[in-house]
Amino acid sequence: MKKIVLLFILLPLCMFSACTSKDRPRDNMITFDKDVYYDEGVFFDKNWDETIGTYKEAVVPNKETALEIAKAIFNGMEKTEDEKNFVPYSVFYDEQDEIWIVSFWKDSSEYIVGGGCSIAIQKADGKVLRIWFGE
Repeated sequence: MKKIVLLFILLPLCMFSACTSKDRPRDNMITFDKDVYYDEGVFFDKNWDETIGTYKEAVVPNKETALEIAKAIFNGMEKTEDEKNFVPYSVFYDEQDEIWIVSFWKDSSEYIVGGGCSIAIQKADGKVLRIWFGE
């Protein structure tokens, strides 16, 4: 009888200890932010054309979102020493093509011709259409 009771106590403990918590990262993942884990390899569910459950609204619906996306892109780019001083200068929305154009210029009150960076972002899906310097 003691063996059966012991079995019913130990078996669940062994089973539950084999479970992983979703709060803990997998062993091969590293933490790069307080609550975000990083892993790399080949994504297991490459079903990019699936439409069921796909978000269909504009992913860049307003100027604030366009600005935040452009800042993240610009901050991640390799830049010259001069370009590192660029700050967001303007956001333009092309109503016909539904494209956000966010421009960065030198951090000064003076507008300099030929010295900026612009990033064109598609409203529908956030695709970066073009990044160009010198306009």
